[in-house]
Amino acid sequence: MATYRPLLLALLAAAPMVASAQGINAGNCIVAGRLNEDGRWAPRFDSVQLLGGKDRVIKESKREALHDTQRVRITKPAVLTRCDGDREIARGEETTIPKEPVPAVAPGAYEVESIAFPRLRRGGELVEVKLKLPVERVVMVTR
Repeated sequence: MATYRPLLLALLAAAPMVASAQGINAGNCIVAGRLNEDGRWAPRFDSVQLLGGKDRVIKESKREALHDTQRVRITKPAVLTRCDGDREIARGEETTIPKEPVPAVAPGAYEVESIAFPRLRRGGELVEVKLKLPVERVVMVTR
């Protein structure tokens, strides 16, 4: 047992680092804003522009128009999230997350794999954009 003690101590010391590294694999989705209960896109995030064919900025605020999204242009780092799709979002007050560096996508233009609208418990939906994201475009930011 004594010969394994240094290995055991090293593993225990590394455990917090492993837990933090697992948070880096957050997903490849960003939130572009929220749809209100009437299906209108409000608020929009200024740093995220949804683009349709020929890189046309989608200015319409209805859910149906957002389905035409093919690319997204990001002007500030956007935090990457796990893709919830159309599932209901878990309540935020049930989890406490410490302020630490989290993965984000660097500014630029990206292809969109899909767009989804996870329902919020208090009405409305998020505008969730799943990106085709090259790993070299992921940066770390403190939120």
